[in-house]
Amino acid sequence: MKNVEDASVFIVLHQLLHLSKYQAMKRMEILGLKPSQAGILFILNCEGELSQRSLADKIGIKPPSMTVALRKLEERGYIRKEQDEKDQRIVLIRLSEKGRECIESLKGIMSDMEEVLYQGITPEEMMLFRRLVLEMRENLLASKDFKGMDFKTIIEKTGPPMRHDF
Repeated sequence: MKNVEDASVFIVLHQLLHLSKYQAMKRMEILGLKPSQAGILFILNCEGELSQRSLADKIGIKPPSMTVALRKLEERGYIRKEQDEKDQRIVLIRLSEKGRECIESLKGIMSDMEEVLYQGITPEEMMLFRRLVLEMRENLLASKDFKGMDFKTIIEKTGPPMRHDF
């Protein structure tokens, strides 16, 4: 490989993932969050309230790791836990007002990161890139390698050993 243009798209995507993760981690330090904790907040923002198990399944982590993450988010005042009225064994997790404010800050961080990422790229190219990436994801999910798997299983099979910095 003589230059970066000769690199496999997989190598470039891998580098892009690591560069963006590092940038996100540095920017989220201001809020006292790790990327996985931000992911929990975003899921709660979209879903409303969820049980701890449902939340763990959606983000693809084991329940004990979720317990640690939720404890830290609760200590910071970003989430609230409440007993399910129908089944007292289930604890429902939802965003607090401070958690909703944090989501707005996270959206600002993501917007800043996208501004850096998309420098020199036209709006049309950004739309095309997004469409292509989504289509590639769908192609992979539809392939025989992933048939019948949910995203949690795929993350468990492809990710590093379950080590999360919660």
